[in-house]
Amino acid sequence: MTGKLRLARRYARALGDLAHERGVLEQVEQELGRVAAVIRGDAGVREVVESQRVPADAKLELLLRAAGEPVSDVTRLFLRLVISKRRERYLPEMYQQFVAYADEMRGTVEVEVQTAHQLSEEEMESLRQRLGAYTGKQVRIRNVVRPEIIGGVIARIGDLVMDGSVARRLERLKESLRGTRLENVG
Repeated sequence: MTGKLRLARRYARALGDLAHERGVLEQVEQELGRVAAVIRGDAGVREVVESQRVPADAKLELLLRAAGEPVSDVTRLFLRLVISKRRERYLPEMYQQFVAYADEMRGTVEVEVQTAHQLSEEEMESLRQRLGAYTGKQVRIRNVVRPEIIGGVIARIGDLVMDGSVARRLERLKESLRGTRLENVG
């Protein structure tokens, strides 16, 4: 684990514990999500946030505006702490780690589901139920469309990958055919 990831995880866990204790886990997740999205999506904001020349108060004001109004005390205190420790450039990673920790606390797991086409609501619900039974957790599905898999589904839960795609089945068939020798009939 890199130092950056370790740092982000440490801050995220501390924030998660406090937000959970104060009953504002969902609100902090939304606020921090907006902050991370603005930092990732706006090069000008990212430049201001990462600059050592911009005063801490100006950075805090910018990030609080990005978080939306009204901002919870927990988010306000967290942003002030991160800026005072000069860790603001890691806010997007802290947000990712916060979401993972909050999901763990809620008993939820995010599953990336890759399919050849966008899944319908019925297909999503069916998959959600089957994956929920498999994991024993509530499942949040993120559907990624990849036409090259032809059909079927590839599900990624953390480091576990379940590949039920047609492309993978064809690859296994090809490997199987390479392993067999065809003999002359006759």
